Amino acid sequence: MYALNPQQTESYLRHLDIPAPQQPDLASLDRLIAAHQRRVAFENVDVLLDRAVHIDADAVFAKVVERQRGGYCYELNNLFARLLLALGYQLELLGGRVRWGLPLDAPQTMLSHLMLRVLLPEGPYLADVGFGSATPWRAVPLVGEMPDDLPYRLRPQEDGTGEVQLENFRTESGWAACYRFGPEVNAWVDCIPRNWYTSTHPNSVFRQMLMTARSEGEWRLTLANGTFNKRHRDGRVESRRIEDAAELVEVLRNDFLLNLTDDEIEPLRQRLDGLLNG
Repeated sequence: MYALNPQQTESYLRHLDIPAPQQPDLASLDRLIAAHQRRVAFENVDVLLDRAVHIDADAVFAKVVERQRGGYCYELNNLFARLLLALGYQLELLGGRVRWGLPLDAPQTMLSHLMLRVLLPEGPYLADVGFGSATPWRAVPLVGEMPDDLPYRLRPQEDGTGEVQLENFRTESGWAACYRFGPEVNAWVDCIPRNWYTSTHPNSVFRQMLMTARSEGEWRLTLANGTFNKRHRDGRVESRRIEDAAELVEVLRNDFLLNLTDDEIEPLRQRLDGLLNG
């Protein structure tokens, strides 16, 4: 993995509407994470349209910055990592096992998520701009106390493997698991087959439903097929149901800021109509 070049870095920051940080510190990292989640949506439209998802640096840059689209973890955390490297940060890649939507005692899941361990003077921090509905809106400390205003926690696993589980306080009834990860540094080359599975395998959830998310201030918009939610940081959720595929396309364009081209709109409408009525 290598850094973006200066021209790409400048364009990326302009797309995020944020100035280049003066130094690679925690405060700047938090601002970059927040700006990214406001401007760039988590989304799987290309997968639903049976389009190949390329994760080399130039392809992801062209999609996210030049075409003004979003993506999932192997695109977004990939591009964000290259931006951080260009800005002077030191980081490592981590692989995660997604637990969102599963009981805490559910069987182990496969390595299918990419996130970043950013090495700062204060210690290592988890940075993630590509998880979806429960993406932390700022860096999460991997050692020491969790900030009181950040409703996440790290829970060590009982099997002694070194895995921890990132959890999000989603409701008054308890914590919801996000993903598990260990201390092992992942090589970038390992992401290539994982991305291939995520984008092409019929059992991949990305091929079975529309999933999008974007932050705006104190809340996060999410769309799962026709379920459109506004998720507040304290766990409250406002929800409405969208039954019309054409309206879903407009929500993707207006609320999730996806720059969909004319030749994408009709195939996407047909695909979404099948998901809503299938």
